[in-house]
Amino acid sequence: MILYTMMPHEYIFPEEEQNWTSQQVISCEAGHLVVEQINHTQYRIVRLLSGNAMNYLDEKYAPGSIIQAKPQL
Repeated sequence: MILYTMMPHEYIFPEEEQNWTSQQVISCEAGHLVVEQINHTQYRIVRLLSGNAMNYLDEKYAPGSIIQAKPQL
């Protein structure tokens, strides 16, 4: 069977709920990022959600990249 869809693989073949509970969505200047928390100050990017195709070419939003959390004021 061939499935033609624009939906992500995870939506069609869902993983265990435990994998989803560790992820959160945060806002950034390019749109939104789905991230996993590594420790108190670092997050690993899982996915970029943006309507601008040029944002996907920016290496700082590449999946697997580590970003630092901004301190809460």
